[in-house]
Amino acid sequence: MGSDEIRSQGFSLKELFRDVTYEIDYYQRDYTWGEDEVRTLLRDLCGSFRNWSTNPAYLRRPHTAPQYFLGPFVYYEPSKNRRYLVDGQQRFVTLHLLFLQLRLSAQERADARAVDRLNRVITIDGEHFSLGITDHEPVLRAFAEARKYETGVGDSLSRRNLWARSKQIESQLVEELDAEDFHRFTEWLLDRVVLVGIRAASADHGYRMFETMNDRGARLTAVDLLKSHLLSHVGANEDQLNTQWQEMLRELATDREDHTAASRFIKAFLLARCAREGHDDDRRQIDANLNVWVRRNAVHLGLVPERPDNFVHFVQDLLASARLYRPFLAAGRALKKDDWLEAVLFNERNGLGSQAIAILAAIDPHDQPSDAKDKGRLVALYLDRWYALRVLQDLPVQLDDTDILVHDTLVPRLRNCRTVTDVASALGDFVLHDEGSIRDAVTLGLRGNNAHQIRYLLARATAYAEEACQRPHDVLAYLDRDQFHIEHLWANHHHRVKQEIPDPVVFRSRRNQLGGLGLLRGRENSSINDLPLREKAVYYARSNVVLGILAPGYDQRNPLLREFIKTHKLDKVLRPFGPRETLTSVVQTRQNLYLSLFEHIWHPQRLGLPVTLPDQDSPHEPPAQAHAAGARRRTPAGRRRTDVARMIAAHVLKAGTRIVLTYRSTDHWATIDEDGGIILTATGGTPYGRVDEVGAVARGTKTCQGMNEWHIEDEAGVRISLRTLRDRAVASGAL
Repeated sequence: MGSDEIRSQGFSLKELFRDVTYEIDYYQRDYTWGEDEVRTLLRDLCGSFRNWSTNPAYLRRPHTAPQYFLGPFVYYEPSKNRRYLVDGQQRFVTLHLLFLQLRLSAQERADARAVDRLNRVITIDGEHFSLGITDHEPVLRAFAEARKYETGVGDSLSRRNLWARSKQIESQLVEELDAEDFHRFTEWLLDRVVLVGIRAASADHGYRMFETMNDRGARLTAVDLLKSHLLSHVGANEDQLNTQWQEMLRELATDREDHTAASRFIKAFLLARCAREGHDDDRRQIDANLNVWVRRNAVHLGLVPERPDNFVHFVQDLLASARLYRPFLAAGRALKKDDWLEAVLFNERNGLGSQAIAILAAIDPHDQPSDAKDKGRLVALYLDRWYALRVLQDLPVQLDDTDILVHDTLVPRLRNCRTVTDVASALGDFVLHDEGSIRDAVTLGLRGNNAHQIRYLLARATAYAEEACQRPHDVLAYLDRDQFHIEHLWANHHHRVKQEIPDPVVFRSRRNQLGGLGLLRGRENSSINDLPLREKAVYYARSNVVLGILAPGYDQRNPLLREFIKTHKLDKVLRPFGPRETLTSVVQTRQNLYLSLFEHIWHPQRLGLPVTLPDQDSPHEPPAQAHAAGARRRTPAGRRRTDVARMIAAHVLKAGTRIVLTYRSTDHWATIDEDGGIILTATGGTPYGRVDEVGAVARGTKTCQGMNEWHIEDEAGVRISLRTLRDRAVASGAL
């Protein structure tokens, strides 16, 4: 090869890490990928896998399926089986975290083939990581061995970030994939995901390429091409609009510290204001190449050469919308004291990124800034309430669910709103027709894959009570899993309450209910975690109101707390408990406490949405009384997208069907409801969304392959697994 010759080669992931160590040079930055970047990568990978796994032709002949292109990377190779990354470190590190989590899951399932395949990409010799970055090794080693890594003062940014992203991957994978999909996802990931490696000739050559990529500009983007196309047709206005366009790019990049911010904004603008209702192709094409979509849809947009004024108006509307949207970009990045746009940040953290589209649909480019802020705030608050309701009803809140809401429901209506009152009225109508109620969550709690959502509910309730009592608080600290832990009021010792609750399944379920949880600083949680409630309550006095009330005498000499209890009529639920009150009594009472707080936090009138819900009073009066334990509004089938919900919708299964799981010679029974939810017979109450979750609770294990382990019984008493039932329905065409 010549001294400066560059070569490229495509690698599947199984080829990329086979007997090769990857290292980085001194000029490389730390591992800096944050929650958003990792979430996007995992969603893209899992979404592509689902498209592959639901196509029968690809399953029969996997090699015919399109490969998933993960992008290029640049490297040089000083010796055999040793490569230095010039560009691509962030993706490589994230992939290794993903490999490690998949291997832990495979080990738990005793999936020897998956463990073996993952071992080959994780290490080069069974011991040394194929990602040979010395600074990363302590964290990777702890993650690989399922140990907690205790971050310290001297830890690098990379180490702290590695641990945070590893925990994120663990929870997000469980949320994105069913347990039975993990093996096939691993196979697909290693075989069908590819990167293109660009090989530099030497270390010096690699450094020159690094400088070129980082210091000497970049190729034209879709945004650049769109600007060129639009401004070439605006006539005498070109110079003025070009200056304003450059100002828009600077403002968007400044707010997000992200060079892709302008592209994301313009895509959101096109989807909000220009894409045709019901045209899914518009959405796909705008996302894939916004510049090409604008050119191909010139007639629809009125952007034809003989109408230069239309080009001017289009660009002016785009620029005006960017100015009006700028405060929302800032709000999605940081929370300021008394911030009126806090819901925007909450939605970003909860993965509701498509809120930008709904906000831009509500904002008219000619709005006054104050009106635009009010409109966008209402939209963000509605989405926050929608998210909370979905979580409380144990319904999915993945990207697809948000997209359906935004594109199919909100955008068509919000486009026609002219005033702030119009937006409030439209959103109020949506609230009025929302299915379900906060009071549906009579037994909701931690369920394997919902720790992020449960933490969010606890954080909002805790912050609301602290603010009402005029106590200093930081809701973002409550959302940080390193600063605050989810505290169980009862330690995981069934024998302590066996006389009250003989069934260990009931104990596990009840202990994990919202009413049995709170938020406690990590250092305090670690020191008192195993104590009985009566002994822990003393320490709760120095935490927050929601936990502190459990401490003896906490409400004495605290007039603001007593006023809060009186105003919200919480005297029966926000209170201490006597030594003879049972686990069940305490958990049920505090479950009602949380639900009461949620009804105040997300009451439509408090949010500025003009609607009075049935059976609910004004935000300054007490919420409606709790439904009886186990009560639940009926919700329409099809709102879940699980295999069980699909079988209910296709009449392969009937609502009310009983299913059974046998573990260690014990039968555990459950019932499938009309929405595809699973209600565990031993506990009743709020249904579980997935058979994996309810199976893990029944077994007392971290995971469960629910479709394999849950069975129906036919008339002859023969047990048939849900997986077999599903596969038969697919083969017959019924599903």
